[in-house]
Amino acid sequence: MMKPVVPEVVDVLWITAGLSCDGDTVSMTAATQPSIEELIKGALPGVPKLRLHNPVLARENGDEFMRRYEDASQGLIDPFILVIEGSIPDETNKAEGYWAGFGTDRATGQPLTTCSWIDRLAPRAWAVVAAGTCA
Repeated sequence: MMKPVVPEVVDVLWITAGLSCDGDTVSMTAATQPSIEELIKGALPGVPKLRLHNPVLARENGDEFMRRYEDASQGLIDPFILVIEGSIPDETNKAEGYWAGFGTDRATGQPLTTCSWIDRLAPRAWAVVAAGTCA
C-alpha cells in the first residue's frame, strides 16, 4: 500500500460572507490543540503548513486579498481547502438583489455573491469545510 503524499503547504480559503457566524473565526484563534499558530508555522509532524486566507484575520484587503480566491478559481492554486463560515443563502428565490456578497466583479463593478464563489471554488478544492453552527 502506498503512503499518501502530504503536500508541503496547503492554502485555506476561508469565506466569512455567509449569513452570520463570524464568531467562529474569532473562536478559532483561541484553539490550542492544535493552535492556529502551529498550523500556520507547520509545526506538527505530518501536517502540512497552512496559508490561511481569512478576511477577518488577513493583512491584505481589497483586490490584493481577493487575488488568492480568483487564482484558485482559475486552477492556479492547488491544493487548497475551502472553508465556508455560516449559512448559505438561496440566491434563486427572488427576482433581483442578493443576500450575501464577497468581492466585486472587476468587469461590472457589481458584488459577487457568496454562492457564485462556492460554485467556482468547491469543484477545485481539495476539501470543503462548513464551519459554524449555522453551516
